[in-house]
Amino acid sequence: MNLLIRIAIIVVLGAIAQTYLPWWSAVVIALLVEAFVGKADNTSFFSGFYGLTIPWMVLATYIDVRSESLLTVRILELFKLPQFSFVLIIVTGLVGGLIGGVGTLTGGWIKAAFLKTDGERN
Repeated sequence: MNLLIRIAIIVVLGAIAQTYLPWWSAVVIALLVEAFVGKADNTSFFSGFYGLTIPWMVLATYIDVRSESLLTVRILELFKLPQFSFVLIIVTGLVGGLIGGVGTLTGGWIKAAFLKTDGERN
C-alpha cells in the first residue's frame, strides 16, 4: 500500500486510540497497520515516524496554546533549553515519531518473517 495512505491510516487510528487509551496504544496501532497493510520494505520506519509525529505535534501545539505556554516554559526551564515553545513541540514530535517508527519497523519485520517461503528459510 502507498506510503501516504499508511501514514494517513496511522494518523487517524492513532489519534482516535490515544483519545481513549494510553499513549502507547498508538504504537500498537502503528505495528498492526504495518503488519497488515504494509509492504515490509524500507518505508516501514517512515510510515510510523510521520504517522505519530503529526498527531503528537498537533496535540502538543493545542495544549501549548490552551495553557498560554505556562507549562511549556516551565518544562523548558527545567531542562535548561531555550525559552521557545516550538522547541518542546518539536522534541515531542520527534519522540512520538521515533516510537511510531520502531512500532512500524517491528510490524514490517513481523510481516516479512511470515511472508518468507520455505525455500528462503535457513
